[in-house]
Amino acid sequence: MQEFGGAELGDRRRTQRLVAMASRVAIQPAGNITAVFSDAAEREAAFRFVENDGVKAQAITAAACRAAATRAHGEKFIFVPVDGSSLNLPDRDGSKRLGRVGTRKCNAQGLQVMTAIAISSAETPLGIMGQHYWTRDRTGPRKKGSRNKRRVEDKETVHWLKVMQQSKAAMSVGAPATRLWFQMDRGADAWPVLSTVENGDHWLTVRAAWDRRLVTSDEQQRYLWETMQQATLRGTYTLPTASSGDGKRTARTARMAVRAAEVTLDLVCKPTKRHRPTTIWAVWVREDGSCPAGEKPIEWMLLTNHPVHDFAAAKLVIRGYAQRWRIEQFHRTWKSGACRVEDTQLADRDHIITWATLLASVAMRIVRLTYLSRHDPDEPATVELTRHEVDGAILVSETKRFRRGDVLTIAQAVSLIAQCGGYVGRSSGGPPGALVLARGLAKIQTVAKVLEKL
Repeated sequence: MQEFGGAELGDRRRTQRLVAMASRVAIQPAGNITAVFSDAAEREAAFRFVENDGVKAQAITAAACRAAATRAHGEKFIFVPVDGSSLNLPDRDGSKRLGRVGTRKCNAQGLQVMTAIAISSAETPLGIMGQHYWTRDRTGPRKKGSRNKRRVEDKETVHWLKVMQQSKAAMSVGAPATRLWFQMDRGADAWPVLSTVENGDHWLTVRAAWDRRLVTSDEQQRYLWETMQQATLRGTYTLPTASSGDGKRTARTARMAVRAAEVTLDLVCKPTKRHRPTTIWAVWVREDGSCPAGEKPIEWMLLTNHPVHDFAAAKLVIRGYAQRWRIEQFHRTWKSGACRVEDTQLADRDHIITWATLLASVAMRIVRLTYLSRHDPDEPATVELTRHEVDGAILVSETKRFRRGDVLTIAQAVSLIAQCGGYVGRSSGGPPGALVLARGLAKIQTVAKVLEKL
């Protein structure tokens, strides 16, 4: 109800069906509708819902975004990692209306998707903040140099902007006093994205991909990296770094040097050749003195409109960008982990998007559960689970520590759910993850459903 109860689908009965379906999927996530709904009537109702042309995925996304925004109420700001991905879906005869994914040579089909997720200032996942799907052209390669001649509306850059606008719209309703702080990788280093800092209504951090030309008072031609080499050293910190596994990076404690300066980028709109000088802060983080011979130093050049007047502000910018890995965790849970969205057998693009949108919120719920159990273990279990789910975990796990009706913390409840999913303790490889939690939720679902009817 919190996630989808406010969905505007044109008929209250559709919204009720969405809530019922999401409740079921949250307990037993899977990519196939038939794997989620074992009851014939429920299965038929689910297929009718996702194949109903009157049900718009955009309305489902909007409801989820408003729910995430509401959870952010009272926060001064929240981090919003944004990143693109693709869903690889078979479409041999083109009947599903899908497009190209991956390289043109591999000839794979599917959907492209851009997603924004909300993370509180205390680093707690809050939900989906924006999501947009599109398909790429299946035809052959474009003519060389044609990209620079296309309008922004015709480039994939526009999808970053659409998701940002979705997030802003949701926040204006759910938590208008809370500022969004978008966190983006190098794919967003494009003038239409960077120029949004001129509005100043929200913050933005983008990892630089290009050594951009700067506008200088002495009209000398200078570039970003060479200028930052001369910037003030704000401080240093240590960063424990694991081995990359491919031999390119060894495990070590890296010493990171942080430099920051305000610069003016000479952004250029390629189709019109119009220059748009944009003032922004650059935070250059580079490994200093700890990189083994033959390895490339760890480095990020971060562009942000958050003021960076001291080392504390620079570290906050770095901490915000570090939240970007959370969207990778979401992608794993959604695509190859608990939800396995690419397993869907639906036969039309719009129907696939509707089902994938629902699964995205379920994936974020699992990510949120995983985080809360590790980082906010003393929160009450009912912050994220129903009373029936908690009691179901107590009964199915056959624990002797608790009885039905006991008040559990989120860490205790998640531990019981993980045990139901086959988790045998930290010796098995660390704290419980998304996949084992999904299996545990599936096992307690029957008991939780029976308890709800008592």
